[in-house]
Amino acid sequence: MTGIEAIALVVTALVVPYVVALIRNKTVSGNAARWLAIGTSLLAGVVAALVGGVPATPAAWVTCLMAAVGGMQVAYAAYKSVGVTCGWLDALAEVGTGKGE
Repeated sequence: MTGIEAIALVVTALVVPYVVALIRNKTVSGNAARWLAIGTSLLAGVVAALVGGVPATPAAWVTCLMAAVGGMQVAYAAYKSVGVTCGWLDALAEVGTGKGE
């Protein structure tokens, strides 16, 4: 297991669920919960994008960006289930579904 794979495992298995639990239990609420959700969603996206390594070709960059969007969508879906919403993350969650059209 490489270092970035270990980080991805920690983010997806520990960090995101822990923060969701904090928000669900009302330990963190309001703007703090929203910014925490945005930050960890971004972190999940970056980690998902870099698991395959730093892209070297244009095709690899497209794959990297799609992985980042997917990672952010998955993390944000967990936050949305406990009531945290964000306009631009909602729009990002609709990428590829056609709901925004």
